[in-house]
Amino acid sequence: MNNCFASKCIADNCFVLTGAPGSGKTTLLEGLRPLGQPMVAEPARQILAEQRSFGGRAVPERDPGLFVELLLSRALYEYRRHADSRRPVLFDRGLPDVIAYARLFGLPDSGALAAARRHRYNPRVFLLPAQEGIYRQDDERKMTFAEAHAFGEIIRQAYEELGYAVVELPEGMPDERAGALLAQLPGQSSS
Repeated sequence: MNNCFASKCIADNCFVLTGAPGSGKTTLLEGLRPLGQPMVAEPARQILAEQRSFGGRAVPERDPGLFVELLLSRALYEYRRHADSRRPVLFDRGLPDVIAYARLFGLPDSGALAAARRHRYNPRVFLLPAQEGIYRQDDERKMTFAEAHAFGEIIRQAYEELGYAVVELPEGMPDERAGALLAQLPGQSSS
């Protein structure tokens, strides 16, 4: 349920799954899709694919500021679109991830910080740590494993600074991780 006050909006049924790039977030969420679990795709991968499809500027190597601006816009849009959901919705990354991206690129994070303070998800945030054994680079994921691991720590720090309780999901097979995640959502089960 969405609880909005003068300076803050809290969407209790919006849960964030975050972590280092390549930690298995998308794979875990794709495993939940057949169960009808509502979810929101990661905006960074969407924006990168869109921009690269037509040679756009909003990619980290060309204009990281524009990339972060588009991330913030897309994350706010998705938050507002799902804030009143009566069922738990899983977000593949949230507004605090935009703070982490800004910090990664050495950009000001004030806009993302203000948005993340105002628009709050459920206080529990689920984090997948970096795992070298499953990390793969691809067309959108250009970081080395060491860079992805370091970025994962920047992400964790952004959520902790905002007062979220970061729940680290255990390493394991995607179905095990999905079960651990579902067991912590209201009205859900892993079976």
